[in-house]
Amino acid sequence: MDNKFLKDVLSIPSISGNESMLRDYILEFAIDNEIEYVLDKKGNVYLTKGRDKVTLGEYYPCVVSHIDTVHRSHIDLINDNRRLDIVENVKGNLIAYNPLTNQQTGIGGDDKCGVFVCLSLFLHMDILKGAFFVEEEIGMLGSREACGEFFKNVGYAIQFDAPSANWITEVCSGVKIFDSEFKDKIKTVLSEGGYTKFSNDPFTDVNQLAQKFNFNCLNLGCGYYEQHRDTEYVVVDEVKKALHMGIKLIHHLGINDYERKDKESTLSSIERSEFADDGSWFKYIENDYDIVSDKIVDSVIDMYEDGFETEDIKMYISDLLEIEKYE
Repeated sequence: MDNKFLKDVLSIPSISGNESMLRDYILEFAIDNEIEYVLDKKGNVYLTKGRDKVTLGEYYPCVVSHIDTVHRSHIDLINDNRRLDIVENVKGNLIAYNPLTNQQTGIGGDDKCGVFVCLSLFLHMDILKGAFFVEEEIGMLGSREACGEFFKNVGYAIQFDAPSANWITEVCSGVKIFDSEFKDKIKTVLSEGGYTKFSNDPFTDVNQLAQKFNFNCLNLGCGYYEQHRDTEYVVVDEVKKALHMGIKLIHHLGINDYERKDKESTLSSIERSEFADDGSWFKYIENDYDIVSDKIVDSVIDMYEDGFETEDIKMYISDLLEIEKYE
């Protein structure tokens, strides 16, 4: 793994609504490596590699990350086109300092670690698509407008947007993102690579992709910790582990279509209610996971507009979903 490349990506400041520096970096990467790129009106970036190698009946693997972070104190760096200082701490982990204040600040591993993994996969794979979404942290606003034309020949999507390197999102804001057949297909490969914990998590972009399209999705941990805090840090070996897992999964799954078999009954035995007396925000209802997700997203947007900190918002959503870990 190219550690210099990782530090380069992590050094780029990017906040929700002002992702220009990181977006430009991705576009320059695409040009330098002769990868097709498209920007949509929202500012999302889509990369495609190997168009001449894909034939009728074959489908692209797609990797996903979001390009915004929550660290709004970085706005002055963006305005001055300056970067973060990335250093190793005494434990060998990567942390960031703001060169304008000489104070430690959030490194933005959530989700620049994911950006790095996705871009690195384009250097390893001959056939691949990649989606880099804006404004995930304020309610998945970029992926809510995901381009249907881009995804029409995608066979499956892997996002890298979770802490640690042993994290597999199975349910995301009430939406089950892959079916049991796909889980059986990937479980052994994930386990061999050290990914064993299936979980029920707050939002990330595959929540939207799983609702909009018919392919299976996945979200994996990629080595960041204490996200959304000034003390956020990145474990290099765990980023490397995520990259290797991406390579193994794509080789294992190939250029095939993994259509969801349970799209219409993804969360059975669930009932929804309007703010039940026990304070719970909803109860699940069969075939109604889209309503559950929309209510969560709408609440997140309202909280953001009311001035809540992003970490508080995610903690609130976590409480609503009563997150559980599945061994």
